[in-house]
Amino acid sequence: MKQKFKVLALAIILSLLSSGCNDSSKAKVIESEVVTTEKVDSSAKVQNVEKPKVINMAKEAADVVYSVFKDTAKIGPYDKYMVLVFGTNSCPYCMKLKEDIFQSKEFQKRLKNDFSSYYLKTHENLRHKLYHENEFMDVDTKTMVSIYGVQGTPTIIFADKQGKAVVMVPGYMPTKQFLATMDFMESKKWEGKDRKNGEVYQALKDFYISKGIKVTK
Repeated sequence: MKQKFKVLALAIILSLLSSGCNDSSKAKVIESEVVTTEKVDSSAKVQNVEKPKVINMAKEAADVVYSVFKDTAKIGPYDKYMVLVFGTNSCPYCMKLKEDIFQSKEFQKRLKNDFSSYYLKTHENLRHKLYHENEFMDVDTKTMVSIYGVQGTPTIIFADKQGKAVVMVPGYMPTKQFLATMDFMESKKWEGKDRKNGEVYQALKDFYISKGIKVTK
């Protein structure tokens, strides 16, 4: 019974951390509106959900955004914490995230210089070398989607310096929340805590509150 309560608590905390939903449920965003993610490998659209108002990015703007991410041919931490963003070109909240990056020099700097950051397009099944257990293994994009349990886009993974996932966010994150999560990784307040039973997410929730980010109850 205690384990069931832990799983339920984790689900509630996850819904507080990000925006996103599956076919039958919606989750709230910290300091944001109720939104949805686009399902991976599906052309079906979720109905009756307000889409974000984003502009089609000019090539120059897109070049700026993609320049902050490393080449996905060889994915590894390289002695930094990792950020993996799974997205698609047709996902409106992926576009919103790109717009956020383009509009914030700090966001660009943190992704490019402070973290090993990668943007993976789930609609393109490319070949990658992924750092895993102290060595690089050959995988494709679909395998990475499976490894990380990605069910919609955007999905954002924050990983440690060994490439192990610490925080998984199934949805769009506003800039302030994204940067605070990067601060959380650098604070090491997640060390020694279990992600699967919700300890890491509780620590992240407490960290958000300490940073003045409102957490939906």
